[in-house]
This record gives sequence, structure tokens and C-alpha cells, in this order.
Amino acid sequence: MELRLQMAVVMLYVFAACIILFGLVYLISPRIMPYHERFIGRKFEDLKKQDPKMAALSVASLKVVGALAIAMGIGFVMMIRFQFSRGDAYSWWIILVMSLVAFIPIAVVSFSIGGLRSPPGWIIATCILVMSVAMAISF
Repeated sequence: MELRLQMAVVMLYVFAACIILFGLVYLISPRIMPYHERFIGRKFEDLKKQDPKMAALSVASLKVVGALAIAMGIGFVMMIRFQFSRGDAYSWWIILVMSLVAFIPIAVVSFSIGGLRSPPGWIIATCILVMSVAMAISF
């Protein structure tokens, strides 16, 4: 495997690991994130007291997003391991399209809720940058 492809593979594994880690945080969290609390203007404890169904729905939505992120991260790992690392041209396009379809809406929503200063904002921006560099050097 040539050096550019090796570098891209490592960067994409880091990208996939970040997605999986993000998913795990959301999946195991018993409450909404602090940046969600800032957005809605209430602490989770207050939300649970005032509107328990909304609190439950918020946590359930968080867990669904977490599970989907884990599934996407595992899909990336499989694509990288079995296709991309072997130089398969189609895998390059699949990874690119999957990333764009997933991360553009996530980035738009995250940036509109918390801006770049919130944890998901800079994490998402960094992940997109790592993925973009990896895809560029492997093209």
C-alpha cells in the first residue's frame, strides 16, 4: 500500500473512531447534553419535573442518534478495512457520499444550536476536516 493511501486509511480510522465515540457518549448518557440544556434554556432536572414526557423523548432521541452514529462508524471501519485500504475506487465515493449525507445535516443542526463554541461544533468541524484531508490525499 502506498504511503498516501496508508495515511488516508489511518486518518479515516480516526474519523470512524470519533464517530463511534460520539455515538457511545450519546447512547450511554442518562440525560441530554449541557449544550442542549443551554439551547432550550432549562436544566434537564427542571425539564423532567415540568414535562417528563418531553424529557423522556429528548433522552430517547439522544440514544437513537448515538446508536445510528455507532452503526455508521462501524460501517466506515468495515468499508475502510475491506475496500478502501485495498485501493477500491468505489469505496472512495461511498465514504465521501456517506460522510456528506450524514455530516452536513448534523453540522447544520449542531452549529445552529450551539455554534462552533459548543463541544459538538468543534468536534464535528474537526472530523469533517480529517475526513476531507484523508479523502484528498487518497484521490
